[in-house]
Amino acid sequence: MERVTAIDSYVSELDRRLHGPRRRKADMIVEVRDGLHDAAEAVRADSPEVDPAEAERRAVAEFGPLRAVAPEFQAELAVAQAWRTAWVFAVALPLVMTLSTLLWRSTSTGVAPTPGYHELAHANDLFLVAASVGFAVALLLMHVLARRAASPVALVRVVGVGAVVTVLAMMGAGIVLAMGAPGRGTSLWGALLGGLPTLPGYGLLLYLGVRCLRLTRPRGPGAGRPSRRPAPVPSA
Repeated sequence: MERVTAIDSYVSELDRRLHGPRRRKADMIVEVRDGLHDAAEAVRADSPEVDPAEAERRAVAEFGPLRAVAPEFQAELAVAQAWRTAWVFAVALPLVMTLSTLLWRSTSTGVAPTPGYHELAHANDLFLVAASVGFAVALLLMHVLARRAASPVALVRVVGVGAVVTVLAMMGAGIVLAMGAPGRGTSLWGALLGGLPTLPGYGLLLYLGVRCLRLTRPRGPGAGRPSRRPAPVPSA
């Protein structure tokens, strides 16, 4: 049976405590493992009399306790998730508005909408534009905060809340507009059934927002709260 080393134990526990984008987390764990092995080799090079097990223990001790290290890495994963979420919303919302307009024109019955309906549809379009711009601004702010050594963790929560609110507002507006569509309005049940094809897309967007919120919550004993240290922002 293969012996579990101090580095293996440390990295496994760190992996268990961290939650976030899989690829970024996997890269992070590999970087930590490699860094610890390099540190252990440096200890052995400076003190050849030290056995490998002791060198690993010293490397782990120098790296820091998990209760202090894990929140630092968790903050970075939360920012990576927020970046992904804001980018998806900034791109997806204009596409949703464009596709909705094209669909509306292709299925128009020629019946003029009432002033109230027209104002509601216009307000929905303005909301989508404003939300898209807001998420684009969030991307910029994450870069600015990182450069100024400020924590972006609060912004991660803002992105999460904004994403959840945006999805719920889009779903609600879609139902109301479907029910009052000129010449082809339907009941609430009919609007819900008609919206079933869009549920996977809305579900994905909602998941991204909820994920941002979950990643900023403390997890497990000793996990601590997300670090206030600025975390690197992914480029895309």
